[in-house]
Amino acid sequence: MSDGRSRLSGHQYKLNREEKEEKERKLLKKTKKIDSFFVKSAKSQMQPPRERDTSTVVEVGETVPSTSATSAASYEIETDNKNVCSEADTSKSPVSEQAVNSNILFILSDDPVEWEINDSLRNYVAKYGFKQNLDADFKKSKREYNDHARYFTRSMFERELKNCEKIQRDWLIYSQSSGRVYCGPCLAFNGGSQFGVLKEGFNDWKNAKRLAQHENSPDHKSSVLQMLERGKKHGRIDHQVERQLEEEKVYWKSVLRRVVETVKSLVSRGLPLRGDNETIGSVHNGNFLMAIELIAQFDPFMATHIAKYGNPGSGRTNYLSSTIYEEFVEILASKVTELVLSEIHIAKYFSIIVDSTPDLTHVDQLSLIIRYVQSDGTPIERFIKFIPNVGHKAELIKDAVVELIEELKINMNNCRGQSYDNAANMSGPYNGLQAKIKQISPTAEYVPCAAHSLNLVGECAAKCCESAVLFFDTLQEVYTFFTASTARWNILFNQYEKAEKKRKESKENKRTHILQNLSKTRWSARSDACVALFESYWEVISALFDVEEDDQQNPNAKCEAKGIRLKLESFEMAFMVVFWGFLLERFNLTNKLLQDPEIDIFTAVQLYDSLIALISESREKFDGFETEARTLLMTAAESYQKDKGRKRKRTLRSGEKATGEVEFNGRDTMRVETFLVIIDKLITELKKRRNAYEMYYERFFFLLNLTALSSEELKKKAEALVQIYPDDIEECFIGECIQFQALCNSQNYTEDAKTPTKLLKKIRNQNIHSVFPNIDIALRMCVCTPIANCSAERSFSCLRRVLNYLRSSMNEERLSALGILQIENEILQSLDYEEIIDAFAAKKSRRVLLH
Repeated sequence: MSDGRSRLSGHQYKLNREEKEEKERKLLKKTKKIDSFFVKSAKSQMQPPRERDTSTVVEVGETVPSTSATSAASYEIETDNKNVCSEADTSKSPVSEQAVNSNILFILSDDPVEWEINDSLRNYVAKYGFKQNLDADFKKSKREYNDHARYFTRSMFERELKNCEKIQRDWLIYSQSSGRVYCGPCLAFNGGSQFGVLKEGFNDWKNAKRLAQHENSPDHKSSVLQMLERGKKHGRIDHQVERQLEEEKVYWKSVLRRVVETVKSLVSRGLPLRGDNETIGSVHNGNFLMAIELIAQFDPFMATHIAKYGNPGSGRTNYLSSTIYEEFVEILASKVTELVLSEIHIAKYFSIIVDSTPDLTHVDQLSLIIRYVQSDGTPIERFIKFIPNVGHKAELIKDAVVELIEELKINMNNCRGQSYDNAANMSGPYNGLQAKIKQISPTAEYVPCAAHSLNLVGECAAKCCESAVLFFDTLQEVYTFFTASTARWNILFNQYEKAEKKRKESKENKRTHILQNLSKTRWSARSDACVALFESYWEVISALFDVEEDDQQNPNAKCEAKGIRLKLESFEMAFMVVFWGFLLERFNLTNKLLQDPEIDIFTAVQLYDSLIALISESREKFDGFETEARTLLMTAAESYQKDKGRKRKRTLRSGEKATGEVEFNGRDTMRVETFLVIIDKLITELKKRRNAYEMYYERFFFLLNLTALSSEELKKKAEALVQIYPDDIEECFIGECIQFQALCNSQNYTEDAKTPTKLLKKIRNQNIHSVFPNIDIALRMCVCTPIANCSAERSFSCLRRVLNYLRSSMNEERLSALGILQIENEILQSLDYEEIIDAFAAKKSRRVLLH
């Protein structure tokens, strides 16, 4: 059915199609090809009709932001990157470092005859210059004259002024293929003389004065001025594009600065970065985007950036994605590690601290800590890395530690100490880790962890008699009883509030201590639990009595409360609370001091000696402890449980008499079978642990006691130290010690330097370590030796914060990176964000220009 419109025949359709195609062909002929807007590709340039053995290739990896201003002129924009590709020796090329950083591949031949004059060449020459071929072979420049042949000489590259000064003709280029010279500016910018024409050039060496005529000509000067003007950003045709690129770089660097500071703040506190999504505005987008949104509320720049680039989708750039800040985490961790390694290499001597623990995912993590001395003489312990699944055998641990240290390019022969806990696989003298390390570095002396040793001393004393065991069981029983029920805890808390109110009314300074749990890992921290019970003794007893009288409590709880109350009301329990409170307080304070990284072996030995002296003096203070126990129980006379009960008489055997038997009363039993046993056990264990440091202590102690030694004794000890460290200390060490002794005698030099650390700091502060270099070396080796592996224990605390149940799928590299950023957060905060952004930009090609 016809619609009323006229239809063309098939022939007519064919003619119309051919006419249309003809018009398109004519239009295409008039239209410039897309190749004309860009410099020729590398392949077309690499195969010219003439050889290009002396050409220079400049390449870049960064891409220009896709803006409308850069679409037509992008072929002549050079950006800053560091990728250079050259067929010839680029060191001889006139290309500057900025020329290395180009967005396109451009080849500039060293032979001017091969130049293709266009805008790209003019821009390149104006910005980077050209090679004059000063060192070329000028034999091809030979020209025969009637009298003799003449050649181009290197002296023609210089112009001598009337005052005999010589200046370089930096416009002159020698062509090795034609043997002629050309003017670079005139050749590129269409100069009028033969110096600026490719097919001509100049080779009339007999009339070399024409070189001076040319450089004084108006055409030459005009070409040079054009080249200089074009080289400036204000005169270049891509000035607007260049300015826009600079603005782009400033903008994106401002964004990245905020990103870097946000990442640094979050990782330094062990906080997670990611969330369930990466949507800006979502409440589940993670801490990083939450912090960015918070910044945007007070920062107009960030608010504008989020409004413009927020939630861009895949393939767009906003530098707020998880990929970006994970790269920054990696870069920050590598920067911190580099700074730590640089300090270790400067310090030279170091010691290792190793310990392991299972993480949340049941992977055994080995923590490596390195201790060394900083330039001011301060010892420092730095976390290096977590090593997973090493195993517990000494050989496996040794292989993992040595492999990592070699990977970090640290010389294992400079290891002077090692400190671990007292486990057999670590401290074993034959097959332990310390023995394996000493096979590699014989001067790496093993020092047991002083804090662990002190814990073992207390633990041995707590198990030495029945009364001590019952005391700590009761201490834990009290805490468990009240914390097992919120109703019981409220009863105890009410007693605390009443006691606190009375103290305020009576204006007492005594403070209420709430019950504490016994620590399993740090034994000396049981002092907190013991002190808490001592300070709130009657509050606890009153709370137990209230539980007994409370009808809402079940019978089992009432019975248990009564049993605990009767134990606490006994004189033996009050005595043990006072006695152990005194001991544990001293142990706890000493243990905390031993965990300081600046503590050296001398201080550790002195602390052990002070504890031995204190406990030895306590043998005579039994009466004093009894008095305090009576005060605690508010009773005038002691009443031991043994004296309250019926005295049992021993059944005599046949022929045995009862005369001469001595039976202890309650007081004597407490003193002989409990008090003195604990005291003696503590002293014995302390002396045993202290002897482990005796050898190292005696080795270096003479340096702090120079004024008390005779010359012969000083020489003998100095010679012994030289024999121990023959590769580190020179023979002149003996003379240095004698001179240093004279300095100490004349100025009381060691009065305020009682430890090696203080003495080393004093030598460094007064800048006399160059006068006594071997003494400085000896002190550095002594100070860098650790006396505790508490830094490794602290890294486990960081491990539990970083690797929690919400982040259990974290890989090992990221775990170590986040660990070192949190543990060494002081170094992290000192990093310059400009260096971080530069490292981020240089890592790989970016969608947005940063260089």
